[in-house]
Amino acid sequence: MSKMDLAEFLVQQCKERKLSCRSLSVNAGLSPGTVHNIIKRKYTPAVSSLNALADYLGVKREYLWQMAGLLEDMDYSTETTFSDPQVRFHFAQVDKFPKEKRRVILSVIEALIVNLKDEDTKLHPRVAEASKGRRKYKAESSKD
Repeated sequence: MSKMDLAEFLVQQCKERKLSCRSLSVNAGLSPGTVHNIIKRKYTPAVSSLNALADYLGVKREYLWQMAGLLEDMDYSTETTFSDPQVRFHFAQVDKFPKEKRRVILSVIEALIVNLKDEDTKLHPRVAEASKGRRKYKAESSKD
């Protein structure tokens, strides 16, 4: 498949599945207008919305994240390995959990990555300038 943006992909999926935007949204467990708003570019979708769409459509979450402009071009092949043995060990442990528990763990990891990138952006203003217009996701910090 040639590289396309998220709106084009969702329109194509609706046509192929003979679904309205509303039906796709509802079937994915989202608000009825979510897909329509993404297509009309009224907002940048939340990661949770992209995840729900990816799960319903049967595509990798990262694929939609990339189309939405949340990720750089990366290799998501199943042969991807981790050079750090500690990371490899922990992901092997995560892989042993049931699907629902893995989703929780991966959601936490996603939130941490986004939060850490946001902190890095604050430390490097040029990066912040380059990413203007993208939605920022921050984890709430607790006060001790």
